Amino acid sequence: MDISAAADEPGSRLPNLYGRDTDSLMAVLGPLAPRPFHAAQIYHWMHGRQETDFHAMTDLPAGLRRDLSLRFRVAWPRVREVRQSTDGSRKYVLALDDGGEIESVYMVHGRRITLCLSSQIGCPLACSFCLTGTMGLVRDLSPGEIVGQVAVLARDVGFAPGRCRIVFMGMGEPLNNYAAVMKAFRILVDPRGFGLPPRRVTLSTAGLVPGIERLGREAPRPRLAVSLAATQDALRGELMPINRKYGLESLMAACRSFPLGTREKLTFEYLLLDGKNDTPQDAARMARLLRGVRAKVNLIPYNEAGVPGFRAPDGERAGRFRDALLARGIPASIRWSKGRDIGAACGQLVRAPAATARG
Repeated sequence: MDISAAADEPGSRLPNLYGRDTDSLMAVLGPLAPRPFHAAQIYHWMHGRQETDFHAMTDLPAGLRRDLSLRFRVAWPRVREVRQSTDGSRKYVLALDDGGEIESVYMVHGRRITLCLSSQIGCPLACSFCLTGTMGLVRDLSPGEIVGQVAVLARDVGFAPGRCRIVFMGMGEPLNNYAAVMKAFRILVDPRGFGLPPRRVTLSTAGLVPGIERLGREAPRPRLAVSLAATQDALRGELMPINRKYGLESLMAACRSFPLGTREKLTFEYLLLDGKNDTPQDAARMARLLRGVRAKVNLIPYNEAGVPGFRAPDGERAGRFRDALLARGIPASIRWSKGRDIGAACGQLVRAPAATARG
């Protein structure tokens, strides 16, 4: 399949089966494929083998393949633009059927491949340091649009989808699109789907407490990462308006009760803003906040190509903050973001409003 094909190609308006589970396939195919194992076969071809051509699904009856090709399609998002970073990262602008656009990021650390996926077009949470938040929410993504990002990047770069790690840290708040994200997650970790171990998938949230509590009841589930950005409610509410609804006390209570595996830790992401949240007092407060939580901290110096008005601390100041946490027994590391030179780093993913409304 040509993943750069235009949205108005013949057949592009046929219903798209990609991203459906077997139960959903059985329901939509109806009398066309009444036997349950046909739905299971189609599911495996689409997600496990990444096949988009019904005629290539050779264990299906020839008549069924013909009928499927006339009534349905299997389609991924289309690559509209690729930007290559000097650090090996790539940022993808992907076009969706309705003309909307999202951004996804391919990152490589030695032999480890990580894909940063979007879950929404835009984001409703309006964090003051995040370019995505300036878009507002355009719409949620479907499960097929979410897992399709993995299929597209794997095909373009040339790696097996089951080899990578996934982080839901792109455009959108994953817990705000809970049902679709979890359907996508189940396809990603299904042995007949992408076959990823659940531990290789991480979901990052700005702190939607009901979503965190709900996620803790899932089995399997992705690993959880929580964005903090501040250690006091007043500042966090200024930086992250969601804190006005779910303050630090309720957020940390949800984190303390979140069930963890034997060797699992919660990840806390802390954006370092020069002179704003990077003082020794902030480090001491963070250590107190994390008391009783099996946690590790990723310190992320601000990407100055993002929203104007914020600055990143220099390496020495960031190092002192990390060392203050380590001295208090909190595992912490500094994560200098990949793809800063191509607008692919944390908080830099954004599409112009006009680019999300075509079609």
